[in-house]
Amino acid sequence: MHLDTYELNRFKKYVDSPYFNVNESLSSLFEIYYDHIKNGKKEELSKQVIWSIVYPNEEFKDSKYRKLNSDLLRLFEGFLAQDLFEKDSFLKNNLILKAIGEKKIRKLYKATVSSTTKALDMTYNRSADYLLAKYQNEKEKLNLYPESEILRKRSKTIEKDVNIAEISKYLDQFYIAEKLKYYVKLLGWKKLISLEQDINHTEILDEMLDEVDYTHIAPIMIYSTISKTQLHPDNEENYIELKKQVNEFIDYFPDMEIRNIYDALLSFCVRRVNKGDLSYQEEALEVYKDALQKEVLMQNGYMTAVTFNNIVFFALRTGAYDWAEQFISEYSPMLNEKDRISSTAMSRARLEFYRKDYEKVIELLQQVEMESVVFNLNAKTILLFSYYELDEFDALDSFVNSFRVYVNREKSISSRKKSHYKNLIKFIKKIINVRYGDTEAIEKIKQELTETPGVVSKPYLLEKLNEKV
Repeated sequence: MHLDTYELNRFKKYVDSPYFNVNESLSSLFEIYYDHIKNGKKEELSKQVIWSIVYPNEEFKDSKYRKLNSDLLRLFEGFLAQDLFEKDSFLKNNLILKAIGEKKIRKLYKATVSSTTKALDMTYNRSADYLLAKYQNEKEKLNLYPESEILRKRSKTIEKDVNIAEISKYLDQFYIAEKLKYYVKLLGWKKLISLEQDINHTEILDEMLDEVDYTHIAPIMIYSTISKTQLHPDNEENYIELKKQVNEFIDYFPDMEIRNIYDALLSFCVRRVNKGDLSYQEEALEVYKDALQKEVLMQNGYMTAVTFNNIVFFALRTGAYDWAEQFISEYSPMLNEKDRISSTAMSRARLEFYRKDYEKVIELLQQVEMESVVFNLNAKTILLFSYYELDEFDALDSFVNSFRVYVNREKSISSRKKSHYKNLIKFIKKIINVRYGDTEAIEKIKQELTETPGVVSKPYLLEKLNEKV
């Protein structure tokens, strides 16, 4: 079901409105579906039953039945468009202005220009959508008057209402902001997947940014700086500047864009952590906390398992154990039902691992059957280390073997990732077998471990190796 209760009820009003629907058969068909959904009925409705209700005195015709359902689908599409129209104040205001211009209702010009302009200027949204709406608003004000009247300047208000310089200004601002937005999106994608796409004429953006002061235009400033953090990942000044701009401008954007902007901050932090700068773990946690406060980490009412687990990860890495525990309790109900049990168990197990309650870790992870391969690999890694910390060497030896079999047999694990986990298993066995105080053997393993690329949890392994010196 893609509509919530309120949307379903609004769709019912839409279907019942003679302005949008004059076909009584469509209304009857919708009532059947509406009743079925509202009452939570599970049994499947047959064509014949539906037909007998809509057309009680007619013989069943499959073509007519399919046409009726197709018409209801078209009506539903119209409702979706109408619903978006009602929510889009930018579009609605400018279409009102356009309509009175096309109908030449001159008595409404002044009041409508004033109200639509005021509505635009009062909105908090200052994203590229706002710049586009301002461009369209200025354009529609120009279109109110025929060119002959403009040239004769018959109206005292014409000078203000036909400002081509304003049209051009907002068009330029929208072009730069929107192009930068998709430029940074493409740069971000290219770090994750192989793409041959490129955006042409980005050098024009640099020229336009150099020629005009855009420091007060939120989307231009934000996306320009995000592009710099992506193109120059080692330049911390760009990250600092982006944080400052986020603090200043973030409330000017709709939620989806706010989430993307926070993702840009987090991407920079993660890249720095991956390069060994662990101070950015605290930065990442602070960014997540800010995003939680803004309530922009939810998608369709749910928090993704990836976001949930990342927040717990950074909280634990920075020693914020109590905060992590509170976060797990507060936000686990906001996970999708299919992810809730496994993500919550994994997060609690990680928390107990950091608190060194290894028996509790084992108890938590053995209660849950992980469907995700990623979760399985993470869970098995934590279990491996917990058995090691508890000196459960018989269990550890058996588990190492089963872990190796899982990695070898699981076809969905990439060859690269298989190699990383095989290295983990290889080195944990060497650490188990090396004697305490055997400095020469320990140094040899340490050198091999340090020089081997792609080892899961290498810092932990080095730490355990050092404990044997």
